[in-house]
Amino acid sequence: MHPLVSAIHDVARHHPGKVALRWNCHDFPYAAVDRQINTKALAMQLKGVRAGELVAFAAAPGPDSLVESAALWALGAAGLPLHSGAEGTLPAHAILEQATGFMHPDGDYLKAAPGSGTAPSFPPAVWLHEEPAAGPTAVDVQEFTAVLEGAEKRFSLSTRTVLGLSSLVHPGSMIDVWAVLAAGGTVDLINHHESLTGDCLGQHLRETEADLLVVPSALPRRLRDVPGAVFAQFRDVMVLEPFDRDSRTTLADAFPCAIFHHWDPSTAFEDMSDYCPADFVAGTNHQPKDSHA
Repeated sequence: MHPLVSAIHDVARHHPGKVALRWNCHDFPYAAVDRQINTKALAMQLKGVRAGELVAFAAAPGPDSLVESAALWALGAAGLPLHSGAEGTLPAHAILEQATGFMHPDGDYLKAAPGSGTAPSFPPAVWLHEEPAAGPTAVDVQEFTAVLEGAEKRFSLSTRTVLGLSSLVHPGSMIDVWAVLAAGGTVDLINHHESLTGDCLGQHLRETEADLLVVPSALPRRLRDVPGAVFAQFRDVMVLEPFDRDSRTTLADAFPCAIFHHWDPSTAFEDMSDYCPADFVAGTNHQPKDSHA
């Protein structure tokens, strides 16, 4: 079984009431998420999804897309979440050039014509995402597992609530959702953060129980909508991409009590750099802290 599906099932068995996801003021315990994965997997199987297939589907904000990806992994298939941006959804022929089938939002499974879909040339239990105007990104299962284990070791994610703001279809979002769920932690999910008003986003940042934040690319710009706001409960802020000095200053002002962790996904998780807010703004290049210190 895929490592993430197995981890969610184990947490559901031992701690069924523990909250896995928070979304729109509702809690989704691990037992409920596990049942949803199994129910969705059975429905997909009845629709014709088979092991080894690469299934495209429209990624929507909230738990549904998480469940859909996990259900495909449970079947031994792989998911290709498709982002619907301002340019609209991809046309069907473009989808089926990359995938062996498309799971329609209404529940029907549309298989590509024989030979037209690109059959996966890698093990099916991988993590696939699609960026606008770019092809899918495959992540090897061993690499995926190593990231999950490294994140838990470094941040004790099983005992924390993490604010997951990143898009489900962003290839760099491994840590913000899946690593937390694999460790048995809680994800406070706001994947529609770009459409929230500044007041609503500020309110959620103030009221969340999370103390670890994963920063999406749009967050510095959004924080300028709530000038002067300080969110002191965050102990750690994870930055997955470089920002200019103005953006770093905005983040440091908003989260003055946090340690900023910059992780380049091309390097080992343990090799990420750690900065106090002032060093983060200055861009000072520090060696990682000794995890045993």
